[in-house]
Amino acid sequence: MIRYWISWWSGNYADEGCTKPPFKFWTSGQRDRPNPGLNEAQCKLVAQMHDEDEYEQFLNEHARDDCSICAVIDAESEAAAWALVAIHFPDYAQRFCEEKASDFSPGSRFQ
Repeated sequence: MIRYWISWWSGNYADEGCTKPPFKFWTSGQRDRPNPGLNEAQCKLVAQMHDEDEYEQFLNEHARDDCSICAVIDAESEAAAWALVAIHFPDYAQRFCEEKASDFSPGSRFQ
């Protein structure tokens, strides 16, 4: 097995197919999605809103973003590590994957 320090983007939303993986992971940041993550019908609805409070309330309830997620994964290959990520985060977008020493620990920031 090879140890990887790996990171990807994902919404980590259950209704988008994300599930709890068999490895520990950390969220290290967020990024906005286009159209604050709203679907087409929601975009049409907010386009018709004229009340700022109503608009903000709607976004608070329905907007989505993506998280930058990091993990230490032991796998046979980088492809196998990404395959494991894909099982639990089907919406993932790769950030990086670095091979590390077998005793690698990500440090105090990731507890």
